[in-house]
Amino acid sequence: MFMKEFMTKISDYLNERRNDPERQEDHLSAAIIGAVAVIIIILLLLVLWAHMARERRQKETEAAEREALEVEDTIDYGEEALVSETFEEEAEEYMAQNDGQELLQQEYLESIDYLRDKVEELLQSMTQVEQNLSETIEEYKAGDQSILEQVKVLHEEVTNIVQNLKETQTKLYDLIDIVQVMDQQKIPMIQQQILEIRQNMSKAQTDITNLYTKIAALEQEDVKLWAGIGEVEKTLKTAMNQNMTEVNNQLDVLLNQLGSVENRLQGLTSKTLKYHYDAENNTLYLEPYTE
Repeated sequence: MFMKEFMTKISDYLNERRNDPERQEDHLSAAIIGAVAVIIIILLLLVLWAHMARERRQKETEAAEREALEVEDTIDYGEEALVSETFEEEAEEYMAQNDGQELLQQEYLESIDYLRDKVEELLQSMTQVEQNLSETIEEYKAGDQSILEQVKVLHEEVTNIVQNLKETQTKLYDLIDIVQVMDQQKIPMIQQQILEIRQNMSKAQTDITNLYTKIAALEQEDVKLWAGIGEVEKTLKTAMNQNMTEVNNQLDVLLNQLGSVENRLQGLTSKTLKYHYDAENNTLYLEPYTE
C-alpha cells in the first residue's frame, strides 16, 4: 500500500511538471528525480526481498532444529526403553532361575520324605518283631532253657536292628536340614549322608536275613515255640522282600537324583547375574556372571 501511494505521488508530480509551462525548463530535474525514485523503489524491493528471505531461512532453521531435537528425544527414549526392557527380561529370567532352585529343593525333600516313610514302615515291623519275641521269652521261661537262650539271642539281634533303624531316621532328619539350603557346596555333604544311610540299611538287611534264617530253624526244634513266633517269620519275610527292597530302591533314586540336582545347580550358577552401573549414562545393567 505504501509503495502504491508513493508511485502515485511521483506520477502526479511528473504530470504536473510537464503541464506547467513555467516549469518546462525543469524537465531535466524531473527526469533525474524520476530516476532517483526508480532507484529507491528498486532498493526498497531488494530490502523487502532480503527481509523475506531471511525470515524464511530462519523459519527453516528453527524447523530443522525442532526436528533434530525430536529425533534425539526419540533415540534417547528408545535407548532407555531398551535398557529397561533388557533389565526386566533378565530380572524375570533370574527370578525364574531362583524358582527352579526352589523346585529342586522341594523335589529332593519329597524324595527324602518318601524314604523316611519306608524306613518308618520297616522300623514298625521290626519293633513288632521285638515285642513278639519279648512276649515269647516271658511265656517260655519254663520251657527248654537252651531254646530260650536262642530266643533271647534273637531278641537282642532284633533290638540292634531297631536301634540301627532309629539311627537311620536321625540321619534322614539331618539330611533334611542340609537340603534346606540347596547349593553346590552342600552336594558332597548330602552324598556322604546318603552313603552313610545306605551302609546302615545294608547292615540292617544282612541282620534281618540272618534273623529270618535262625527263626526258620526253630520250627524244627520246638512246635510250641514255633506256634508263638510263626508270625515273626512272616513279618521278617515281608521286611526283607518288600520294605527293604523299597528302601534300597529309594536310596538309588536319591543318589541318581542328586547327580541331576548337581548338574542343574551348576547351570543355575553359570547363569547368575551381576550388576553393572554406568555412572556416565546413569544406567544399571544386568550381566551374566561366570566363574
